[in-house]
Amino acid sequence: MHGAVGLGIWEALYDAARATLCEAPLAAASLQLGVWQDVGLKACGHCAACRLMAAGTHPDLMLLVPDALLPELGVNTQESNEVPVASEKRAPSKEIGIDAIRGLVEWAHGTSHRGGSKAAVIYPLDAMALPAANAMLKTLEEPPPGLYFYMGTHRLDRVLPTIRSRCRLMTMPRPGRAEAMQLLQSREYSNAEEIADWCRNAAHDIEPQRGMEWARKMLAAVVSGQGSLTGGEAGQVPAMPAAIAALQKISVDLMRVRLGLDPVYMPSEKAALGRLATMAEARPLQDFWQRLARLSSTANFPLHAALASESLVLEFKQLFMRRAH
Repeated sequence: MHGAVGLGIWEALYDAARATLCEAPLAAASLQLGVWQDVGLKACGHCAACRLMAAGTHPDLMLLVPDALLPELGVNTQESNEVPVASEKRAPSKEIGIDAIRGLVEWAHGTSHRGGSKAAVIYPLDAMALPAANAMLKTLEEPPPGLYFYMGTHRLDRVLPTIRSRCRLMTMPRPGRAEAMQLLQSREYSNAEEIADWCRNAAHDIEPQRGMEWARKMLAAVVSGQGSLTGGEAGQVPAMPAAIAALQKISVDLMRVRLGLDPVYMPSEKAALGRLATMAEARPLQDFWQRLARLSSTANFPLHAALASESLVLEFKQLFMRRAH
């Protein structure tokens, strides 16, 4: 399963595994939040298998996710030895390493503890290190009977072709506005409409509003020409990934407004975007957007994150000063 961040890929994978292992699965009447459309079933939530999964102790469920993602995903590892946990002496890893895959291969060829199917969830698949990916190829190509792999990624281009060729690829659909609003309102966001625009309905993100308020303040600061963009009017620059994503969205909206189209990420800021669009040349704006796209692949690994973020903001500000020279 592949698609953008915030579409609910992790939730879909985990629900698919739950439906596979559930001992009394229910028919999925329709495609709703938390229902895996391909399986056509959903877990009952009450049987012994479902209770084991809720406790994080089901012996026929293997979850492989980077240690750094465990808190964000809410994975229960307190009582389970199925998910490798980082050593207390080092920072949580952002990769799925070869030791985890070796454990998966050994587990895959064992007998089902409950006499039924087994399910392995791997997410995100692009976090798998090259040696780990190579170590899994044989098992993925010829899985033991009754074993199901549920894997997801937000960057299909980073998944090895040898892995992709052994999988059935499915694109995760983007939620509609009604579904996104339902989810955002259930999380008690007062500005759900604006957040839905900002994340383009990708409301499953843990922080769908990430960078939105900062982007709004920055637009106001640039339009007014007041304050420093690395502080003051615009406020503190967010972390590198969030800063890049926010600047990408602003750049897209600026290019759309230049072409006479409505902004998609910040429609409430159309007036400010329109004013800035007249102050920037099209080619430098496009070059800046392309530079952001290249930087996004390494956004989590900058040598000096704070300086790199501030440098990008200053570069953005300079786009609107070119006509003065």
